[in-house]
Amino acid sequence: MGGNSDFSKVCYPHSPWQNKYENRARRVRRRIPKCVWDFHMIWEALIYTRTVHKGHSTPMEVLTGDTVGISEWTGFEFYDLIIYWDDRNSEAGQSIGRWLGLSNHIGSALCYYILTEKATVVSTTTVQHMTKECDKGDARTSQTVS
Repeated sequence: MGGNSDFSKVCYPHSPWQNKYENRARRVRRRIPKCVWDFHMIWEALIYTRTVHKGHSTPMEVLTGDTVGISEWTGFEFYDLIIYWDDRNSEAGQSIGRWLGLSNHIGSALCYYILTEKATVVSTTTVQHMTKECDKGDARTSQTVS
């Protein structure tokens, strides 16, 4: 099985405590609703393939031979509270949501999946962090999908 001890161990069915990666994912999933677990698993897998672990290159570099940039992945953390705009030209179009990851296959560069207050997922490019000033002035933050 080679020298990678993580993959040479046997994990028995219905025994997730035997896998350290499963335990980490379970801790994170406690903080987010079940309806977005699939977005989290995709986000975590894509981050994992773009960061160095035991060696000098990322799994994506080994696979493609190209250096992979992660700047588009570092702007937000998964399930961050954010502000997005439905209409760029209007302040009234401002809404609160949760960041779910990059929407690579929809829209232009830096397009993100957003969980809206109505628990629907939209893709948009006009996103910014929720600041403390915005948080204090907006009663909706306590009601946002949690």
